[in-house]
Amino acid sequence: MVTLDKRDAYRKASRALQAGKPGEALQFLWSLVDRSHVIDEELASYLRMMADAYLQLNRSRAAATIALFLGQVADAQRLSSGQPLDLARCAQHAGDHDRAARHFEEAGWLGHAAIQLEDAGNFRSARVLWEQLADDARLRDHPYTQGLVRFNLAMACAKLSDKAASRRHVIQSMHLLEAAADGFETQGMRERAFDCYQIIMTIGKRGSFENLAEGYLNCIRILREDNLKYYVLQYYEDFQELALERGELHAAATLFREAADYARRQSMPYARHYQKRSADTHVRAAQRALAEGGTAELAENAYAAAIDAFNELGLYSHVRDIYGRLAELPLSDKRKARYRRLQHRLSEMRDDHTAMASFPDYLRMDTAYPEIWRLDVIEWEQDGDPAETMAEVVHDTKWPDFTRRRALLCRLAQLGSGEPHPSEQTLEYLAAYLGRVEIYAALAPLEHMYRHESPSVRAAVMKAVRQLFFKRSFILVIQGLADDDKAVRREALAAVSALHFGHAFDPLSRIYREASDPEVRRAALASIGKIPSVEAAELLIDVLRHGDRTERDLARELLVRADHSEVVPLLQRAAAAESGAARAEFDKVLRMRGAL
Repeated sequence: MVTLDKRDAYRKASRALQAGKPGEALQFLWSLVDRSHVIDEELASYLRMMADAYLQLNRSRAAATIALFLGQVADAQRLSSGQPLDLARCAQHAGDHDRAARHFEEAGWLGHAAIQLEDAGNFRSARVLWEQLADDARLRDHPYTQGLVRFNLAMACAKLSDKAASRRHVIQSMHLLEAAADGFETQGMRERAFDCYQIIMTIGKRGSFENLAEGYLNCIRILREDNLKYYVLQYYEDFQELALERGELHAAATLFREAADYARRQSMPYARHYQKRSADTHVRAAQRALAEGGTAELAENAYAAAIDAFNELGLYSHVRDIYGRLAELPLSDKRKARYRRLQHRLSEMRDDHTAMASFPDYLRMDTAYPEIWRLDVIEWEQDGDPAETMAEVVHDTKWPDFTRRRALLCRLAQLGSGEPHPSEQTLEYLAAYLGRVEIYAALAPLEHMYRHESPSVRAAVMKAVRQLFFKRSFILVIQGLADDDKAVRREALAAVSALHFGHAFDPLSRIYREASDPEVRRAALASIGKIPSVEAAELLIDVLRHGDRTERDLARELLVRADHSEVVPLLQRAAAAESGAARAEFDKVLRMRGAL
C-alpha cells in the first residue's frame, strides 16, 4: 500500500465514502488506523468512517466491533442483532453477566456462559452448565480440558455446599490433570504441564497438603528449569507460609533450606534470611514435639538440624541456647554432658551480624497465579478463531489501550473481509496482526492457523510468533523447524534467533541438543548466549569444551559478551579443572573479559 499524507488519505477516504465507494475508502482508512501512533481523537474519527464503510458493504459485525471499541454499547447491540456471541460481548461490556450468559448459552459456549453466571453469583445455574459441558463428547480425547471442566464443576458444587459432589469432581479432576501433565511433559511441553500443576496446587489450597505439595513442588521445578528465579522464590515463599499455617513444620523448614540453597546458587541476597527461618522453624518443631508428648529423640533431631543451620550462619548465641535446651532433655547422662561441653566451648564465640535481606514485596508478581481453569476453557471454546479470541480484548477496558487497538485491527481484518472462511491472504494478515498484539492469547489462533495446508500461511505464523515472548511459542517454532516447506523453516529459524528471554532457556537448549541442522544449532546457541543466567553460561562452557570448531568459536564470543555476575567465577572454576589446550581456551576468554 502506498504511504500517503494522513490529511490527503483522510480527504480521499471521505470522497470515496460520499461517492458510494466503501471498498476504496477502506483502503485509505486502513493506512490511517494501522500506524504506530494515532491520537485518540483522530483514531475515533477514522474508526467512525470505517464503520460507515463496513455498513455500506453489509458487514455489520465489523461495524459493531468498532462501536463496542468506542464504548457505544447501544449501537453495538443494535448492529449485533442475530449474532449471539457479539451480543454476549455487548452485555459483558455493560457488566450484565446474566444477559451475557444467556447469549453465550444460545451460541453453545457453555463454559463462557457458566463463567458469566458465576460472576453474577448464580452458582446453581452455573453448575448445571458445567455438568452439561462435562458430558460433552468433544472432551473425550482431551484430558486437560476435561480436568478443567471438572475442577470448575467442583468449585460450583462447593459454593452450593454440596461437599460430596465437590469432592467427587475434585478427585476426577486430579486424575485427569495428572494424566494430562504426564502427557505434556512426555511431549516436551512443560509449559502446558505447568498449567496442570497450577490447578493441582489450587486444589491443594482447598484440600490436602499432599496435593498442595505436588502442585507447588512441580511448579517450582519447572520454574527453576526455566530460570524464572523471582517466580521460584515467590512460589517457595507462598508454599512455606501455607505449610506453616497447616502446622507442617518439618516440611516448612525443609522448604526454607531449599530456598536458601537456591538463592545462594543464583547469587541472590536472600540465602541467609531463608536459612535463619529454616533454623527457627526446626526449633519450633522441637518445641512442639515436646509439648505434644513426643520423644526426646524426636526433639533432639529437630534441634540438631537447627544447630547445623545456625552454625553455617555464624549465629553462635543461638547454637549455645539450643545446646542448653538439649542438656535439659531426658537423655542419657553421657549425651547431656556432651551438650553442656559443647555449650561451654562456644561461650567466647561472637555472632556474625551480616545483614539478612528478605524477599521484598515489590518483586512479587501479580500475575503469578492466573485462573487457568477459566482461561483455558475459554480458549478451548474459541477454537482458535482469531476474531473471537480478540473480542475478549476489544471489549475489556482493563487491557492497555494500545493492546485493544491492535486486537481491534485483527478482528476487523477478519470480520471486515466479507469472507465466510478467511482466504490465504486474509490469514496471512491475521497472523501478522496476532503477532503485533503481543499477548499470550494470540498463540491459540496461531497454532490453529499453522495446521493450514498453505505454506505461505504457515510461514506467516512463524513470522508472527517471533513477537510472542512466551515459552509456549516454542511449540510452534519446533514444528516450524521440521516443516516440509523451506520458507516456513526459514521463518522458524528467524524465530529461534529472536526469542531469547529467561524461560526460553529450556526449549532453546532442547532445540540445540536435538537439531541435526548446524544452522539451527548455531541460532539456538546464539539465543542462549543472550540469556543472562547461570544455566546459559554453563551450557556455553560445556560447548567450549566439547563443541565443534564453529560452535566453540561462537561460544567463546558469547562468553566474552555474557552479562552475568557468575560468568567469571564459572569460567575460573572451569579453567582450574582443565589443562593443556582446554585450559588455554578458558584462559583466552578470561583475558578477553579482563579477568586474567
